[in-house]
Amino acid sequence: MGRLLFAAAGTLGGIWIGSRSVKIYDWRTEWAIPAPLPVVYRAMSSRAAVREWWPDMELVDDGKDDDLQVGSTVSFRVHQAPEVARLAPPFRIHCLYTDVESESRLRETVTGDLSGVLEVLFHEQVDNTSITFSWYVRVTNPALNLLGYIAERMYRHSHDHVMESGETGLSEYCLRLAGSEGAPSG
Repeated sequence: MGRLLFAAAGTLGGIWIGSRSVKIYDWRTEWAIPAPLPVVYRAMSSRAAVREWWPDMELVDDGKDDDLQVGSTVSFRVHQAPEVARLAPPFRIHCLYTDVESESRLRETVTGDLSGVLEVLFHEQVDNTSITFSWYVRVTNPALNLLGYIAERMYRHSHDHVMESGETGLSEYCLRLAGSEGAPSG
């Protein structure tokens, strides 16, 4: 009985410490999408397009407007890497667009299972569009926050998996879109 109480106290203490000891994740990801900036930006700022090209970031709300602009909100169920998904359910995040500069920048505040800021910058290159994602967030669940101190590599792997699937999905989406616009009509 004493061991059980000790284990329960340790678990509760760890959760309490996890809620007080906040681990911040400051992650940057860069994509190179083989399409012109207007095509890429439109795919990144349209609810319908995001639903189509990024299944790991499952859009779960039905906002009124398709275009994402200042004041728009979106909610996602973030499907993690398979190795992580066995241990934890998908994250749920809610994003509020706080700054939008067309074809240049998207900035969002993030709440839910993650809390913080996401900034997305767009730059047109000679043969592609580069996108830089800067995440500055923390995990809001105290137990998962505490786990982050020992499982940061697992969290990073899951983040990288979701971002890689997004880069692949957006590249393929934009190539399909460019192919259909360039196809001769009947």
